[in-house]
Amino acid sequence: MEQLEIRTTRAALPNLDDAELEDVETLANRLGAMNDFRLADAELRSLEVSDQRLTTGRVDALRVDRAKLHEIRMDSVEFTGCDLSGATFAGGKWSRVRFANCKLLSAQFDDLTFEDVIFDRCKLDYAAFQNVTTKGPVIFRDCSLEETEFSSCDLSKAAFDDCRMDLTSFGRTTTKGCDLRGNDLSGIRGIASLKYAVIEPTQTMQLGRALIGDLELSLPDD
Repeated sequence: MEQLEIRTTRAALPNLDDAELEDVETLANRLGAMNDFRLADAELRSLEVSDQRLTTGRVDALRVDRAKLHEIRMDSVEFTGCDLSGATFAGGKWSRVRFANCKLLSAQFDDLTFEDVIFDRCKLDYAAFQNVTTKGPVIFRDCSLEETEFSSCDLSKAAFDDCRMDLTSFGRTTTKGCDLRGNDLSGIRGIASLKYAVIEPTQTMQLGRALIGDLELSLPDD
């Protein structure tokens, strides 16, 4: 099983054989399950999928104006080069799911369980993660997370690496064991929620600057 490794965090990649995938035009199936599928180069005004199981599939270059995926179970699914900005993902469990080079600006991730989930070189600015639980490894690698919010999440099995985190905020979030090494933390907010997170010695000064921003402290020249 192929894995993406960031320091001590290892997340399993989707197990896909492109030769066995069949082309589809939507992610919705009246039977409630879709297996061995490929959705590619589609432009949709709206995409609404509810109570579905998506197993072993690839979604390439999908562009959607309005997307809502509710109570979706995903196993071994990869999204590549998709624009899902403003999408809502609510409820469900994701296992071995990878988003690569995707735009997820202002996306909403609510009440989800992640296990072996990877966001790789994705734009997640202004996104909101609420009540997201990491039951297994979760990796954010080389992502833009400017003004992204993590609220009431369990990020104990998450690792962030080389991410832009200006005004990224953490609120009422469990971060024991969360690996924040390899990122500039000077612009984050909600550092009180980062109890027991893992950092590098060089990041202590960055957290000092973050604390000044959190508390809106003044540093007069005189």
